[in-house]
Amino acid sequence: MQLGRTVDADGHILEPPDLWKKNLENKFKDRALGLARDAEGIESIIIEGKFSSFSRGFGIAAAFGQSGEVAFSNEFSYMDGPAGAYDPHARIKWMDEEGIDASVLYPSIGLTWEGEVNDPELATAYCRVYNDWITDFCRPYSDRLYAVAHISLMDVERAVGELKRAAKLGVKGVMLTPHPANGKAYGDTYYDPFWAVAQDLGLPVGLHVIARPGYYGSEWYQHPTFKGSPFYFLSVTLGFDIQASFVSFFEGGTLERFPNLKLLVLEVGAGWVPHFIERMDSKWEHSGFMTACKRPPSEYFLRQCFISLDPDEYLVTDVVKRLGDDNLVVSTDYPHIDAHFPHAVDEFLQIDGLSDSSRRKILWDNCARLYNIGA
Repeated sequence: MQLGRTVDADGHILEPPDLWKKNLENKFKDRALGLARDAEGIESIIIEGKFSSFSRGFGIAAAFGQSGEVAFSNEFSYMDGPAGAYDPHARIKWMDEEGIDASVLYPSIGLTWEGEVNDPELATAYCRVYNDWITDFCRPYSDRLYAVAHISLMDVERAVGELKRAAKLGVKGVMLTPHPANGKAYGDTYYDPFWAVAQDLGLPVGLHVIARPGYYGSEWYQHPTFKGSPFYFLSVTLGFDIQASFVSFFEGGTLERFPNLKLLVLEVGAGWVPHFIERMDSKWEHSGFMTACKRPPSEYFLRQCFISLDPDEYLVTDVVKRLGDDNLVVSTDYPHIDAHFPHAVDEFLQIDGLSDSSRRKILWDNCARLYNIGA
């Protein structure tokens, strides 16, 4: 079953493991990102020239369609992922098979390093290499593949410079770590120069889950691969950073000061959002005077925020009932282990309780408006 056009609001690519080694400026070559097998034979991320303290067993980033037993084994490699994650021509073929007209692309290795890099110059250099590469990746299919820039906000002046540069390359949005790299909440006015430029350029900013040491609850678990519980991490704690940062945009007045800034929340589903909005509105009634939030949070949400839902998220009907259907988009997460496969579009269309109008908005209209992509 197909209903109009479809955008994958949050698909992923698999960056070449040697991308940074080849393209990072000479002064940073010895600190390049990469992949290697550690002493236990586990494929792990190299950050600043040494093994990550957290991101091990990275084959899961490429494990679309694989069982957990295979994906978490030492035998399965990042380079064993599907061709559509590495090659734009293969990506288009997969999209055609899935009934996806356009895909907005986010990184994979890029989801691993911001929790372990403290040098803002190096962070910006990592982003610069990726942003050049992803725009080249999308160029052969500029009407179907859309690049999102990775920007580190560790240093706002550097971030503004890279945002302006990436915009000239043709990116359609910005990915930010939900856990602020410099410890300042995103409601802090420190970031205002960045939000101002993003607003002026019409580029949405997206909070996307990342892997980082010290995630909430990590001290409770020790796992031989993740040094933490994969189930706990993937199903619960990935969302905590995002939910906290999401609230900070309201509390700190970012959405008040920048009324045309678009804020996107990615890869944590949508079912929690009505509860958060309702609770924020309730608390704003008696303590909003202590914040920079000048009106009920629900008003900012409906005006400026977008939430990415999973194709099998049946709670979408409740979200639409509570908040309407203008702020929702749908994502596959291909080619990661928790991606929705196969036939994610059909899976979404089988959810009961949505009108055809709502389906069209969620599958195409809202995302096209969010990312400013063509009809």
